[in-house]
Amino acid sequence: MTALKQIVEDVGWIFVMLATLATVFVLDAGGRLTYLTSLAFWLVPILYLWPLFWSITAAGRGRRRRALSVSVATLFTFGALLDFLVGHLTFRFEDCSRYVYCLRGPGGLVPLEELLFYGFAPVAIVLVYACADELWLVRYNPRDELLRVKLVDVSRGWLMVAAVVAAVIALIWAATGRFPTYLAFLAGLGLAPTIVLYRTVRNFMNWPAFAVTVLFVLVTSIVWEVTLALPRGWWGFEPAAMVGVFVQAWSTSRSPFPVEEVGVWLASPFFSLLTYEFAKAFFHHPRPTREALFGAVDGHARPAAIDAPR
Repeated sequence: MTALKQIVEDVGWIFVMLATLATVFVLDAGGRLTYLTSLAFWLVPILYLWPLFWSITAAGRGRRRRALSVSVATLFTFGALLDFLVGHLTFRFEDCSRYVYCLRGPGGLVPLEELLFYGFAPVAIVLVYACADELWLVRYNPRDELLRVKLVDVSRGWLMVAAVVAAVIALIWAATGRFPTYLAFLAGLGLAPTIVLYRTVRNFMNWPAFAVTVLFVLVTSIVWEVTLALPRGWWGFEPAAMVGVFVQAWSTSRSPFPVEEVGVWLASPFFSLLTYEFAKAFFHHPRPTREALFGAVDGHARPAAIDAPR
């Protein structure tokens, strides 16, 4: 049993990815591949990684399990806001009869499958990182030296990135008369927390584990979104809401493929793991909440409650 458990931990991930692809393509061959059933791309890895994650993390309200909940809730909220607030400007959803159910938002109908995706994908992404961080690539896991660390610290580098993105948005709007809604929304919600969290949280990131997570998202997205979803018209993009640069090799007669979506593939694991590592550090920080977030007031820190983490 111990040997089997070791094999599952060491190379089980390879078989899970093969099983995921096999599941989806068998469904496709049988004519049963829909937006709903294609979510197996995210659900099958979860079924393997969730018990593995539970087995290598502390029982009860451990910081890693609580951090998983926080990061998933954050990403789900982000996705729901995108669909319900500006989804009618950025996405195309065809006849609602092809979906399980459609919810009515301010600008139009949103398929239930969209919300399920925003629930499954963040779980899978964070679990891939967490298992790589704690198991497969644990030697690259930085130590959490938190006693003198404040978690909120403005990054000038990311402020400059935000300024450049704002300038690009303004130039596109002025030159074309078309506001790049998709880029503006993604930049607005993604850059704001990055500006205040990255400078500190980067020190706790397991960057090789992050690279593995990005690779997982890229491979999954290219097969799931480009190969299956867009040609079948499960969703599409509104060209008028994009910056106007499209990847022709991935565009279809139903919908062009905007370059912003490639940015989403890279940004979603980054933002997911930034949130996860921030929450993990916050729940483990020995200082009171205010000092953990912003540092000691006037340089005078209260005694650390090392034995009573959040």
